Amino acid sequence: MSDAYGRKIAELFIALHMNLAYWTRLHLEEVFNVSGKGEGQKLTVQQLSFLVCIRDYGLNTVSQIANAMCLSKSSASLSIAKLVERGYLLKEFPSKEDDGRKVYLHLTEKGTAATQVTEDALIQITSNYFGAFEDDKKEAIYDHLNALNQLIIHRRN
Repeated sequence: MSDAYGRKIAELFIALHMNLAYWTRLHLEEVFNVSGKGEGQKLTVQQLSFLVCIRDYGLNTVSQIANAMCLSKSSASLSIAKLVERGYLLKEFPSKEDDGRKVYLHLTEKGTAATQVTEDALIQITSNYFGAFEDDKKEAIYDHLNALNQLIIHRRN
């Protein structure tokens, strides 16, 4: 395979990312707090991503989450502070043997519940959207998404 083919894959992958962000904005607005202001107990997309990083990937420090999300530590810290303030996260300070600057993050019951409620709503809306497609299209989308996820998971490990 040539480098040009790798570049084409990269361009399509970036386009997919941007299209998914746009699709999310159009179709999932009712699930997320889009403005970042109040809006009851709705999470922002970024807040959900933070909670999933902690729950599913074991990332439990500001530095780890900032790196995973391509954010500065200060930006991640501000977002995490809001999640702590709202009761979704709990901060655990290190033991005396550990680096005293680290703070470990854990989901609270409220954070776990909010993550699950948001994910359930996302699945329902997404399922309804793709459920309207013809069966052969649904099968093709499923197969391609599954293959792409397997490739990404395989290369991550």
